[in-house]
Amino acid sequence: RRQIMAQCKTSPEVGGMGHSVKRKEDPRFIRGQGNYVDDVVRPGMVFMDIVRSPYAHAKIKSINTEKALAHPGVAAVITGETLKEYNLHMMPTLMSDTQMVLPIEKVCYQAQEVAAVIATDRYSAADGVELVEVEYEPLPVVVDPHKATDPDAPIIRDDKEGQENNHIFHWEAGDKKGTDDIFKKADVVVKENIYLPRIHVASIETCGCVSEFDSVSGQLTVWMTTQAPHAIRTVLALVAGHVGLREDKIRVISPDIGGGFGGKVPVYPGYVIAIAASVVTGLPIKWIEDRRENLQADSFARDYHM
Repeated sequence: RRQIMAQCKTSPEVGGMGHSVKRKEDPRFIRGQGNYVDDVVRPGMVFMDIVRSPYAHAKIKSINTEKALAHPGVAAVITGETLKEYNLHMMPTLMSDTQMVLPIEKVCYQAQEVAAVIATDRYSAADGVELVEVEYEPLPVVVDPHKATDPDAPIIRDDKEGQENNHIFHWEAGDKKGTDDIFKKADVVVKENIYLPRIHVASIETCGCVSEFDSVSGQLTVWMTTQAPHAIRTVLALVAGHVGLREDKIRVISPDIGGGFGGKVPVYPGYVIAIAASVVTGLPIKWIEDRRENLQADSFARDYHM
């Protein structure tokens, strides 16, 4: 009994709602001892950078990689055709849809991933991106959501079978008839159009990953700037299951993160490209986006018309 009482006296006080919790993370951060994805270094690691579309909607007529491959340090250039050989050019989304990893026929939004350059250092990869020559044929674009379903609006996702317009999904919940009856019987009904402007998170740390595939054990380890490692693992298993990567063989490590705010929940194509490159080459691949990519191609928020 004395021992139990002694332990109780030395154990930290547990507070309830409204009690502050003492921070324990600060000392290592202020000493520069944080461990972020870009701090991860693996033996034989190579670097990836991404070629992105300057157009919001355009056909891809050709991709010439010769100059990029001739640049010192550049080891490979990956295109949609490369990934198609492994059936990795498309991936499922968390909303039961599909998304392009790398396009083959056309791009559907500005800054969409078009190709990836693998190099021995980050600067050579960036140089290689500038040397990839992509010939586009611009197509009509959609910039107004209220006009996106007009009869003459160009269909953006015409890769989807049976897609006849830009309508994405329809979702209802609750008692529609009961709700309608309440409004019909109300003495006063007020209507208002509300617009909540678009925002974009700008975390101190941009998105990125280090992908390492062990061909002997069949184990894939991914260090990733993600807020949802378990959901990411499930999606990665859906993407790569047909090449033998089961969910129990995938380990997603989410170390220190320099801000998230929801922008680090999605499975971005850059992650999948890096993982595919790691599986194919057998080398650890590091991809860290720059600030321009972060603001152009990561998930936005809001922009609600209600």
